Amino acid sequence: MVGSAKRYLADDERLVHATRQHWCLLIGEFLALLIIVAVVAVGVWLLPAGEDWASIATYVLIGIGVLAVVIFWFVPLLKWRSTLFILSDRRLLKRFGIIAKHGRDIPLARINDVSFSVPLLGRLLRYGTLHVQSASEQGVMRFKYVPHARWFQSTIYSQVAAAHSESPRHSP
Repeated sequence: MVGSAKRYLADDERLVHATRQHWCLLIGEFLALLIIVAVVAVGVWLLPAGEDWASIATYVLIGIGVLAVVIFWFVPLLKWRSTLFILSDRRLLKRFGIIAKHGRDIPLARINDVSFSVPLLGRLLRYGTLHVQSASEQGVMRFKYVPHARWFQSTIYSQVAAAHSESPRHSP
């Protein structure tokens, strides 16, 4: 993951932390995969053996099952895999998208506030949502299902403080 995150950074930029969304996002997709496989297996098992139409129905049922697996398991897996949250020594980045890539960056010097919210399940599984407010017209940037959200928030704050201490001060 770190190797794929470094490609988004400038040559003189240092990677501080990179992560994907929490794995709990894939629980529903994994359950969908199990249900699809079970339904197709039962459907194929229930088809009568030796009938001409049964072999065609088997292929149709398997084809529908494969299509359902692609839609309900593989595409969400690709979405999860293609979403990255990256913190460098100069900016906070969010990259996502399977075919069309999207991204948003906030320079650390422009970050005003970083808050987090952690639901009950998030406390058990250690994930949360970060709300990053910047001094721009785009306002708040949300990072959903961030692993160890409180730790990531404090890491962002320490990088923001370091960025502010390194920036040149202008006196009137």
